[in-house]
Amino acid sequence: MFDIKLEDNTPSARLKYARELTGLSRTLFCKVSNLSLSSVSHWENGEQKYSRQAAEQLVKSLKERGIQVSAEWLMEGIGHEPKTFNDQKDNQSNFNISSVLDEEEFIWRESTAFAKFYKDCLVHIIPDDSALPLYKPRDHIGGKIIPQEAISLFKAEPFIIELEDGSLMVRYLEEMSKVGIYHLKSINQSTVMTKPLIKNVRIKHAAPVIWFRRRALV
Repeated sequence: MFDIKLEDNTPSARLKYARELTGLSRTLFCKVSNLSLSSVSHWENGEQKYSRQAAEQLVKSLKERGIQVSAEWLMEGIGHEPKTFNDQKDNQSNFNISSVLDEEEFIWRESTAFAKFYKDCLVHIIPDDSALPLYKPRDHIGGKIIPQEAISLFKAEPFIIELEDGSLMVRYLEEMSKVGIYHLKSINQSTVMTKPLIKNVRIKHAAPVIWFRRRALV
């Protein structure tokens, strides 16, 4: 399962938790963020403490992977826990298949290419069982944002939803009488990871899913 939990309230556990929210392994996270794998391993395992400067670099790297968190939270546990948001950026301009290490990196680069091609889009990694049976934990999905007045044309399909705080989720939408207000219904109504039904929510963007990738079974 990909239901990530904060194991304990230590700097090492907080860093590991935030990094795992990106959906990237430690090795790939370090590669795409130009960070030392040895240092991050020591930090996540509690073998060394990271400095304020290192924490700020980690915050920057996490933000580029769609995770919003503060240096204060990483170091001291002060403030809000990390959350996903739709502002993923990638400094790499070329999809050079010969440089890809493994399937995980291939999927990550493909999702980056999707986001670059469809400028107005949402890209999301399924974090838990709430989207079963259509999507499994760790599946990568993407969708092109549509105008809210067009949502009714896709009402039988699941959407990637961006809330006003920037957080993402996958839900069916039930339109309410008030413009811009919806009930958000999980695909998997038996999920225990999130609320199966969230009522009367104002959304920022909605994108029907048009792309998804799943790692091969190994």
